[in-house]
Amino acid sequence: MATPTLKQQKTFALIRIIGGLAAASVLGYSFVTNILAGQPAEGPVLMTGLMAFVGLGYSAFYTRKLSRVAEAEKGAEPR
Repeated sequence: MATPTLKQQKTFALIRIIGGLAAASVLGYSFVTNILAGQPAEGPVLMTGLMAFVGLGYSAFYTRKLSRVAEAEKGAEPR
């Protein structure tokens, strides 16, 4: 199987970053809303908050990957 081009890698990373941030936003909103409504931070509510952090971590990982791909692309440019 052929390896994706640098442009494809950048596109994939950007899509994953946006997806991770969207998931973290929705889950974070749900977590905060439940806490403000008086729900205890345990069980499903706690898992919602943890998954929001996982979404942020997912976005951070692919942000680093996007940075590495951009550096590789900069190094591959003809001078």
